[in-house]
Amino acid sequence: MALERTPDMEGLSPSERAAIYKQRAAAAGIGQPPSGAGGQAAPRPAPAAAAQPAPAAQTAPAPPPAGTAVAERPAGAGVPAKVAAAAASRREQVAAVARRDGAPAAAEQSERLVYVWPHLVTIEFLAGVLLLLSLVVVSIILQSPLEAHANPDRTPNPSKAPWYFLNLQELLLHMHPSLAGVLVPAGVVFFAIPIIPYFDRSTADVGKWFGTAKAVPITIFTSVYTTVILIALVLFDERVGVKPLMQALASYFGLPILADVNPFGIGALSLPNVIVPMILMNVPIVILLILIRVIYRPQGMRDYMFALFTGFVVAYVVLTIVGSFFRGQQMILMWPWDPRQVRLD
Repeated sequence: MALERTPDMEGLSPSERAAIYKQRAAAAGIGQPPSGAGGQAAPRPAPAAAAQPAPAAQTAPAPPPAGTAVAERPAGAGVPAKVAAAAASRREQVAAVARRDGAPAAAEQSERLVYVWPHLVTIEFLAGVLLLLSLVVVSIILQSPLEAHANPDRTPNPSKAPWYFLNLQELLLHMHPSLAGVLVPAGVVFFAIPIIPYFDRSTADVGKWFGTAKAVPITIFTSVYTTVILIALVLFDERVGVKPLMQALASYFGLPILADVNPFGIGALSLPNVIVPMILMNVPIVILLILIRVIYRPQGMRDYMFALFTGFVVAYVVLTIVGSFFRGQQMILMWPWDPRQVRLD
């Protein structure tokens, strides 16, 4: 091809090779615009460097004489295949960039963005105003009776904690106060729940409700299981009771330690106050995990975490409902419509 390097160029200086390239380009008509008549290109005058004699070994073709018309170079002639392919690819890239959508306008960009102020703050403020207005309307329509001043010499019957503490008050009826009021809540809130990320280390579907394929059936099963077990335990402690059961076993087997609430001077070793309630509370959890493994065959640790956290939430709700509606005078278990539910002062 006209602009390819030939063996006779070996040993030439760069300027000499450039002169030869220019001569060949002029002879082939490369770089010359087509003339107005007949589609022919006018010859390009040879550069001054071409007038210098070439070395003896050089056999460069002489430029065409003046006035001789040179045919226009065909498309792609004298261009290597790789160069042509690269040029075509570049043209396609430029065309693709030109077809792209332009940057969004300022109005469109403002519609896409949601700012904290005024969008979020305004919505939160309106929600707070509506909530306050709803509370005012409800308080006007439903007159809540006010009781007398608190009298430390007269304790109401039943005396209940606020609704959000009724679950702990329910636990106080079934186990030692230190266990129900301090150890169990602290263990769940400050130990059991914070260590969940150390067991469930997967980052897949983080932030999604029911992020696994088996999360929904596991949650439903855990909710039903926890509700049934809790109701059964409440009824067992109400009808039988851990302490009466341990006293009966101590009398039957002749082992006073079974009913001792402070064996060896250590209250933590008490069977009726600590050990047996902890067994009754933890064994159903272990059984739940075994059932989840056998029935649903979880693929990872997250399904077990779903079961444990669902059990905790359901236990909180069930104990709150029991303490709110099913505990009457003397904190005895009874139906909500029982006349003994009436509070006595």
